[in-house]
Amino acid sequence: MEFDYIIVGGGAAGCVLAARLAKDGRYTVALLEWGRSDSSPILHIPGMLAHVMQSKDVMTLLSEPDSTVGGRRFPVPQGRVLGGGSSVNGMIYIRGHRDDYDDWSSEGATGWEYEKVLPVFKAQERNMSLSGPFHGTQGELIVANQEYGHPLCRAFIEAAAETGIPHSSDFNGAKQDGVGFYQLTAFRGRRRSAAHCFLYPMLGRETLTVETGVRVRKIRFSNRRAVAVEARDSSGKDLVYKARREILLCGGTFQSPKLLMQSGIGPAEHLRQHGIDVVYDSPDVGSNYHDHVAMLVAAKTKEPISLYGQDKGLRAVKHGLQYLLFRKGLLTTNVLEAGGFVDTNNNGRPDIQFHVGAFVPGTPGSAPRPYHGIALMPCVLQPKSRGFLRLSGSDPESNVVLEPNALGDSNDLATLRRGVQVAREILAGPSLRTLISEEVIPGTTSSDSLDEAIRANARTVYHPAGTCRMGSDREAVVDPSLRVRGVDGLRVVDCSVMPRLVSGNTNAPTMMIADRAASFVLQDT
Repeated sequence: MEFDYIIVGGGAAGCVLAARLAKDGRYTVALLEWGRSDSSPILHIPGMLAHVMQSKDVMTLLSEPDSTVGGRRFPVPQGRVLGGGSSVNGMIYIRGHRDDYDDWSSEGATGWEYEKVLPVFKAQERNMSLSGPFHGTQGELIVANQEYGHPLCRAFIEAAAETGIPHSSDFNGAKQDGVGFYQLTAFRGRRRSAAHCFLYPMLGRETLTVETGVRVRKIRFSNRRAVAVEARDSSGKDLVYKARREILLCGGTFQSPKLLMQSGIGPAEHLRQHGIDVVYDSPDVGSNYHDHVAMLVAAKTKEPISLYGQDKGLRAVKHGLQYLLFRKGLLTTNVLEAGGFVDTNNNGRPDIQFHVGAFVPGTPGSAPRPYHGIALMPCVLQPKSRGFLRLSGSDPESNVVLEPNALGDSNDLATLRRGVQVAREILAGPSLRTLISEEVIPGTTSSDSLDEAIRANARTVYHPAGTCRMGSDREAVVDPSLRVRGVDGLRVVDCSVMPRLVSGNTNAPTMMIADRAASFVLQDT
């Protein structure tokens, strides 16, 4: 099988990239996705988020024990379905802070400054509520206001205002600071994933082939040019897809660097240890791993007013009927409805983001805790801690070895301390104080024991990034046009190219990266 472009990975980036290249009309495009199509009904119901995270459409990578968080292993879920993270995530639409992109540009990712990426965000967006200089209304990606709004989340917003934190109705506008309800990639009770918004309108075109259940195992090179991929389908049949022009990796922070290393691009000594022939010695492949790390701050409520138990018995029947008949009610919530951005260090830029839900999560990967409560989860927006991932063996079926080093930098721990303090001040605001009975996590702590509590309860916010860093220096894995250094005909197009995480959720920036990549690819032809 031969195509002009082969896209490996049908996640948010892959869907946008495939749609843009297919729409051009001049070239044939094959999109290869390891997972299945997004046909499961629960994927499209916002309020089923907890069930989605336990489904076969999510693959969870378990890190090595991390000494910076008390020796715990971090489970990091990733979407394995058409739409990727956009089909399984919390649907929060955040672009990041303008300084994030200006920092990228000034540090070597030239051409990625805010003024260059803002038009791309706007062109993608079909915002159902906002317009003006920061928003688009004619794009494919549907973005809308919350349709539910739990009373506990409303109380959080009011309590934050009582402590002096301003309300915001637009975290993607002129200022990021403030608290409020998040806008979502959901509308009229349905998730609006990258597959739904970008890919599906292109499916009838002869230029686009989409195949699911196909796992790419290796990239083939000829004279250091990527010319084909070796794959295996769900029945165990081996396949080869040839690329006349380029191969584009959209596998995400774990799978893109893994595929590079399996194919001979990575730290040469590490590859040789696993018997892999070195195509190009690229020491930084798999390095620069980082994530948004959060601390759970939770309180019990005096009355049974949270989401706990709402999926049981007659209440579940009621919510189900509301949704089926009217697309209204609890099943339209994205669960983490409210939040915001706070500058805890007075440096002119928020360093903490809150994700707030009317429930108390269990440990990552487990069910919520069995009592009524509210969770405020401050996370570090610009983490300084860095980890890495490496191959566990030469077998393409093996998992990577992840060393997250989640709180390896003391600055990140200090930021979380300040975030916990802000969370406690909000819990003490009159609008919440009247509703809660006690703080249960971290509970009563001294300054020393607070650090211990943070290490014991810190969790990923599921925004891993950075393992195929973009830059202009020779050590960067990809250049500012996302071309892999040392070879031809190969690019990486996903959040692994981020030199630094953006200050917020990563779904919207990932789709922006893919849109820009499509422009680079078409310009180069």
